[in-house]
Amino acid sequence: MNDLAGVRQVDARGGARWRTCAIVLAVLLAVFLAAAGLVWKRERDRASAQERLALAHGLALHAAELRDAAPGTARDLGLAAVKIHSDGQTRAGLIDTLVGERGDELTPVASGEVALSGDGRIALTGAGDEVSVWDLTTRLDPKIVDKPDRIAVLKGHKEDVGAVALSFDGRTALTGGDDGVTIVWDLTDPAKPIRMAALAGGKTTKDAGSVLAAAVSRDGRTAVIADDDGNVTVWDLTDRSRPARLSVTRARTSSYIRDFGLSADGGGAVTVDGDGAVTVWDLADPSRRVKSAGLALPAKSAATAMSADGRVVLAGNAYRAGLWNLDDRSRPVSTAVFDVPLADIYDMALTSDGKIALLAGPSDSGILWDLSAPSGPARTAALKGYAREIDSVALSADGGIALAAGPGGVSLWDLRGLAEVVADPERAACSGNTNAEIDKADWARYAGGADWSDYGGGGSDVLAVCFISPGSA
Repeated sequence: MNDLAGVRQVDARGGARWRTCAIVLAVLLAVFLAAAGLVWKRERDRASAQERLALAHGLALHAAELRDAAPGTARDLGLAAVKIHSDGQTRAGLIDTLVGERGDELTPVASGEVALSGDGRIALTGAGDEVSVWDLTTRLDPKIVDKPDRIAVLKGHKEDVGAVALSFDGRTALTGGDDGVTIVWDLTDPAKPIRMAALAGGKTTKDAGSVLAAAVSRDGRTAVIADDDGNVTVWDLTDRSRPARLSVTRARTSSYIRDFGLSADGGGAVTVDGDGAVTVWDLADPSRRVKSAGLALPAKSAATAMSADGRVVLAGNAYRAGLWNLDDRSRPVSTAVFDVPLADIYDMALTSDGKIALLAGPSDSGILWDLSAPSGPARTAALKGYAREIDSVALSADGGIALAAGPGGVSLWDLRGLAEVVADPERAACSGNTNAEIDKADWARYAGGADWSDYGGGGSDVLAVCFISPGSA
C-alpha cells in the first residue's frame, strides 16, 4: 500500500510539473506571438507611412506641374497631398498653388520697372520711353469682370525709362530715363497727370548719367536719384514745380549705383554700387550726406531695400541674402544670413515694417519671405509670374499687394489674407470648396497605383479630398 501511494504521489508531482510547463510554454508562446504581432504591426505601419509619404510627395509634384495648365486639379492634388501626409514639402506646395490663384496679368507688355503706392492703389509700369499709370482699386475688385486698362501714360523722356518711384500716397511720381533726366509728376488726379519739373542727376545736366534708381520719401518732399556715373543726388520737392538740389555725392570713384532704398522720412538710405558694396547713409541733413556704415555679405551684393522706418536693411546676391538691424545707423547689427533659391537677385522689396520681403531674379517666380523673426527668415511662398525672369518687384506698405515685372509683362498679386493661408493651407483650400474631389481617372493617372479605397474612395466614383483622414491608409 505504501508503495502504491508513493507511486501515486510521484505521478501527481509529475503531472503538476507538466501542467506548469504547459502553462509556461503557453505564456511564452503568447508573449512570442504578441511580440511578433507588434513587430508585424510596426513594420506594416512603417510601410504604410512610407506609402503615404511617397504618395503625398508624388501628388504634390504633380500639383506643381499642373498649376498653370489645370489650376483646379493642382489645388485638389495639393490638398490631397497635405491630407495624406502633412510636412514642409506638401504644405509649401499647397501654399504656392493657393497663392498662384491670387495672381493676375496686369499687362503683357514687357516692363523693366514697377512702383506701387503705399496703399497699393496706384501702380506705375515702365516700358521703353513711357510709363503707364494704373488704378488697382478697380483691377482688384472681383465684381468687375472687364478689367480696365491703364488710366494714363507719362511721356517726356528722350530715351528709355530706367527708374520709377511713387510717394506713399501715390500723388508724387518720379520717372528717370537713360537721358539722365528725372521728371517729377503730380498724380493727385492719376487719370490726369501733371508734369511738374525735370531733375538732373549730377551737378549739371551734362554731368548726369543714365538714371538707374529713384526713391521718394513718404511725404513726397524728398527725392533721391542715382545714376550710372555714381552720382547720388538729393532733392527738396516741397515745391514740386521748383525743386531744390540739396546735395550731390559720388558714392564711389569709378562705380555706378545699381540699387538703393530710402526710409520714409528721407533721413536714411542704403546703396549698392556696381562693385557690390552696400553702404548706409545718414541724410538727417540732406545737404550733407554722411556715410554711416558699410554692410558686407560673403559675396558682392546685387540688390538692397530699406524698411520705411529705416531700421531694417536687406541686401542680397546669388543664392544668399543678409538682414541687418539699424536701430543705430552707425553700428548696424547683422541679424541673419540665409539661403535664397535664386541664381542672382535682380530686385527686392520690403514692407514698411520690414517683416515681409519679396526677392526676384532670373526665374519666373518671386520669392516671399517672412522676416518677422529676424534671426530665422522663412520662405512663405513663390509668386509665379508670366515672364522668363523678373527684373523689378514692388510691395504695398502692408504686403497685401505685389507687382512683378519682366520681359513677359507685369503680374499683379492680391496677397491680402495670405497669413491665414500660410497658417492653415488645408482650411484655406477647403473653405467654401468642401466639394473638392478627385475622380478615378485622375487618381489612376497621378496616384502611382495606390489603392483608391485605402484613402476613402470606396465604391464612390470620386474621392472627397477635404475628408481624407491623415491615417486612413
